[in-house]
Amino acid sequence: MPVREKHFNDRISKWIGIPVSAILVVHLSGFAAGGNGSYNRLLETYLYFILISFCIWSSSSYIHLILRKKINRLHPLGLRLSVRFALSLLISWAFAYPLLWCWNHYLQDDFYSYHNVLVSQLIITIISLQVSSMYEIVYLNRERQSDLVKVERSEKLKVQAQLDALKSQIDPHFIFNSLNTLSYLIGQSQEKAKLFNDTLAKVYRYILLNKEKDLILLKEEIEFASNYFYLLRIRYQTGLSMVIEMDSVSVEDHLIPPLSLQTLIENAIKHNHFSEKNPLDIGITISADEVIVRNRKNVKKFDMQSSRIGLTNLNERYLLLVNKRISIEQTADQFTVWLPILKS
Repeated sequence: MPVREKHFNDRISKWIGIPVSAILVVHLSGFAAGGNGSYNRLLETYLYFILISFCIWSSSSYIHLILRKKINRLHPLGLRLSVRFALSLLISWAFAYPLLWCWNHYLQDDFYSYHNVLVSQLIITIISLQVSSMYEIVYLNRERQSDLVKVERSEKLKVQAQLDALKSQIDPHFIFNSLNTLSYLIGQSQEKAKLFNDTLAKVYRYILLNKEKDLILLKEEIEFASNYFYLLRIRYQTGLSMVIEMDSVSVEDHLIPPLSLQTLIENAIKHNHFSEKNPLDIGITISADEVIVRNRKNVKKFDMQSSRIGLTNLNERYLLLVNKRISIEQTADQFTVWLPILKS
């Protein structure tokens, strides 16, 4: 018989299932043709078996509802199902057999034999287990859907936590480099320090406005990258160049994770040697579905083994946000990264 769970409305099932199951038992057991065959006696039989069905159905629902949390702790699933069906079987026999005996003895004057009553009991038991199975399927499906919702929510929270952690790694790193640069320029030239400070304010305003965003317009990221590179030019003065090319693509209709270009520019500065005679050339090409960032390689002779934290973080951000990876290619003289962009 059914297991009624909170927030599960089985009223319609009861209104239909109880009389239908009762009538089935009467006819399958042969009781419809027994007695004096009168219409009134048949109606009395229907009503009595509806009472039996109602008692078994309601009792089973109530007991299963009370014990459901305890039963759910049982593992494996086969043990849980065995306990549920054992309860249904026990309730079925506890109510049906005494009521059948009373019906046959007091209302039918022992017209039916013990064998007939036992067959009827077995039919009731089979129907009870079938109904219980259907309800259990419904409950297991509801539990599965609930588990899927919990897993999905957990995954979203996990992704958001990972994304927040990655963003927090970007900001302190950028601040550290900027403060070092400003400290250096203050001792060299107040004019350059002021210019650096004003541009830095624009750059950091961009970070403050977009640090909570997952994606921003490509146009805004390009403007930010240009300002960021200008700060580098102030610091290094010579030996750096950056060219941005666009293949007739609208930068206002595409999205990109914030600080993506800054990460690649910073990576190129960090790992390559450059000077006026041997400059570091950075090229940014924007097409319809990707941004390509290239820089000429001239790896520092005493450069420590790269941990690739910046590129790793950038790749993880892309996986979390757009489910795409960045592509990296290295040759003897060039380092290239492909960044996917999205249509807004």
